[in-house]
Amino acid sequence: MAESNQRANDYIEDVVRAFYDKATKDFLIGYQFRKIALAEGDVHPLQPPLDAFAHHLPRINDFWKNQLLGTPLPDKSDPFSLISIHKKLRVRKGEVNRWVLLFNETLNEQPEHALTEVWREKVKHFQEIFLRNKILFP
Repeated sequence: MAESNQRANDYIEDVVRAFYDKATKDFLIGYQFRKIALAEGDVHPLQPPLDAFAHHLPRINDFWKNQLLGTPLPDKSDPFSLISIHKKLRVRKGEVNRWVLLFNETLNEQPEHALTEVWREKVKHFQEIFLRNKILFP
């Protein structure tokens, strides 16, 4: 059982890293990640994109482990609202759709795993929540 959980954790971390490696360089949404890194003031604007965003990956890994495996978020993890975070970024509908396209593309590029289809459903669910949200898109 522990080996199975470790493989699931490794799979999640591999997908997250592969996705953000791609997304941080993407011509449509990459600038959003640079905005986050620059706003936090601890990164040089010419730093490689994933390096600039890498300190967020553990939190994103925890989020997906929570969503896919039911793993509780760490006690030290501040609660956060995906909607309020993305509102501050002024994300556009096309950017949400691009995120989904890149995420599904990344899942296609990874070895098949028992979590793959569940993850696709979660991504689709978040896409629907975001695109229908009146706070993001009045």
